[in-house]
Amino acid sequence: MIGKAIENGSIYFQQFIQTMPMHLEGYSFLKKHQPWKSMGNYGWTARALLLISILLGIFLFKDIFLAAKNIIVEPAVFGAGISSFFADFSFEKIDWALHGTKKYLVLIVLELFTFHFIQRTLEIQIGRKPAYTFKAFMAAEKRMIKASIIAYILETVTRMVANIFIGLFDLEYLLEKPIGLIIQFYFLGFIIIDNYYECFGFTLKESRKKMVKVAGVATAIGLVTYFLMFIPLIGVVIATMLGAVTATLAMQRLAPLEPSEELV
Repeated sequence: MIGKAIENGSIYFQQFIQTMPMHLEGYSFLKKHQPWKSMGNYGWTARALLLISILLGIFLFKDIFLAAKNIIVEPAVFGAGISSFFADFSFEKIDWALHGTKKYLVLIVLELFTFHFIQRTLEIQIGRKPAYTFKAFMAAEKRMIKASIIAYILETVTRMVANIFIGLFDLEYLLEKPIGLIIQFYFLGFIIIDNYYECFGFTLKESRKKMVKVAGVATAIGLVTYFLMFIPLIGVVIATMLGAVTATLAMQRLAPLEPSEELV
């Protein structure tokens, strides 16, 4: 059993290392193909929801956005704060803003971005036609809500179990926060990659089972998405766009589905 765990850990680590630089490919893909242009294919109702989603995403992160005022109003104070941050680094400082349900709420309200960019990437890469209907979007939104609830519960339980084991070895100060962040990265990536499996007709339950085999990919996607969300104003939008594109490129390359697995 220990041997199997080590083997899986090695596979996940390789996936993580291979996925991280793919974010640069994702960025190049966005620049070249500009997949946001085809968002006009959605009806007026969906476009109205898109605008509302952007505003809600910004509102959810208003505390972070307000802090950006220091850059313009008091640059010296802001610079001193940044210096202090790195001089006295702690995982608590990067865990507070997205701890709990906030990151899932952002992905729920920005689901149209994730759903569209994964579909559009698949269309460009393999010719898979997107579903631009409002019905398709609403189905994806309902699934995102369910997936987010499941991810939040599993993240909470996993962190509790991890903390118990860490406590047995009296390593709370050293490992509790970094391991807690890694767990958050995984479940954040899980939410994004579930959209990919949804495009191929897999149920949420089937997606969860498959996700275990690509934990390294999910963690890498979640890590970059997590930190992009800290960028004032546009971070939450960039995070969903880049996360969706990179997840699709990574899954196509590192965990391609067999023809018999493509249900739709």
